[in-house]
This record gives sequence, structure tokens and C-alpha cells, in this order.
Amino acid sequence: MNLTVAADYKRLNDLLMESMDPAMSSFSSRYQITLRESEILILIAVYGFSNREIAEQCAITEKTVKNHIANVMNKLGVKSMRKLLSLLFSYVLSRSFAYGGNI
Repeated sequence: MNLTVAADYKRLNDLLMESMDPAMSSFSSRYQITLRESEILILIAVYGFSNREIAEQCAITEKTVKNHIANVMNKLGVKSMRKLLSLLFSYVLSRSFAYGGNI
């Protein structure tokens, strides 16, 4: 990832996190999701990153990415990425609107 793209990603990510913060914080707290796990969920759900892209962005191995995803799925009691994303979107969107967010 070149420096311009990385800077744009950082700015976009900061804006997104700011607008989603109350809802995502609530989700993370409710399901005991770590900060790193939250970051990985956002990279998947919002940016559509592959495990390899997440590994590069977070400076971790693909195996570690897979472990984080498996941990989140276990915490939420889901067995598929579709169910995980559905639960995440439903929760965050309902909370965002409840908090007056404009996502």
C-alpha cells in the first residue's frame, strides 16, 4: 500500500470509527470483542479486505487474522461469516440510529 493510499485509508477509517464509535463500542463491550478484533471486523465489513490484506494492514500474519476471526465467531456463537456480518450490521445500524448517527 503506497503512502497516499495509506493516509487516505487512515483518514477514512478515523471518520468511520468516529461515526460508528458508540454503536461499535457497545457491540464490542456486549460481546467482549477486543480492539484488534473490532479493527479486523471493520476491515472486513467496511472495506472488504481479504485475510492477506488485513494481515498486511495490521502487520500480523494471516494465521493470526484467522485466529482473531475464529475468536469473534466463537464469542458471538456463529459459524459463518455471513451470519457474523449480519449480526454486526444489524446491531451497529440499530444502535447508530438509536444514538442519532448518520451512517
